[in-house]
Amino acid sequence: MNTTTQSFRARRSATAGVLAALVLAGCGTSQAAIVPPGNSASPKALSEICAASTQRNGVVHCTKVFAGKKPIRLPGDPSRIERYGAFNRGEATFHTRGGDLPLAVALARQLKADAENGRTAYANTVYLATISKGTVTKIKPVADIDENAVLQASFAGRALEGTIGVRTRQGDYASRATLSVRIELVKSAVRGELTGQITNATRAVRSANGSCFAPLDRTRANPLVGAFTAKIAVERASSMHVPFEDELVLKWSSNVSNMGQAYYPSIATLLGADPLGRTWEAPIHGTPSAGPHLSLRLVSGGGGTC
Repeated sequence: MNTTTQSFRARRSATAGVLAALVLAGCGTSQAAIVPPGNSASPKALSEICAASTQRNGVVHCTKVFAGKKPIRLPGDPSRIERYGAFNRGEATFHTRGGDLPLAVALARQLKADAENGRTAYANTVYLATISKGTVTKIKPVADIDENAVLQASFAGRALEGTIGVRTRQGDYASRATLSVRIELVKSAVRGELTGQITNATRAVRSANGSCFAPLDRTRANPLVGAFTAKIAVERASSMHVPFEDELVLKWSSNVSNMGQAYYPSIATLLGADPLGRTWEAPIHGTPSAGPHLSLRLVSGGGGTC
């Protein structure tokens, strides 16, 4: 396991206990910005925002979300100045039924400090926000969504198609040439990862539009050599390098990975906002020529030998 992967797992471990930490951490303006768990809705109403849940220190812990276009179903907002919502990816803005709202300076400062210290609760939490003059001044955690549930809601059992960079005669991946690729993901995530398979690694596969994707191993430019195998996994990495730099990571069986923000699903995504991009551009993390660039999109249909 490389340093990057260890960092991902460290963040997930930190996130698991972060709600309790938020209650205890900070002083002065920090305590005013992020307040202890509690809510204006009944416990039953909040437990019904997801398909299955438990309770943790007064916060609903969703272990399973609903199928379909509304994975998380919030109760009605208590008032115009108290609204339920979650953070969008890539920037410190808060999504509510009434639209996306900026954060007060003190709250933004604390969230940035939390992220810099590996505390990224924002990536899994539904909050009750206090609104003043169109700005979020306080947030109160009311529910957190299990990492496996987030991944499954967005990608379980789905397929991605697009292109993969080829290997050059020199053995690197500096060429702009590409081959067609199809990836199929499993239905259940485990320990914050959803595994998958490059299905046309060694056989021809039918694409979503009916064309035939040739096997990658039939060419000398085959990108799947050495550390790059047909088995992959995807996982979220919140605040990857800096606060709110949220990336979806494609992990190979080795210590290398591809990543890009366009397909990172936030909790706001599960609320019907912050939509995924049209295409997931995922270059190799680190040295671009060290592995194949991926350009993928979610598709329906296809699969099977052709």
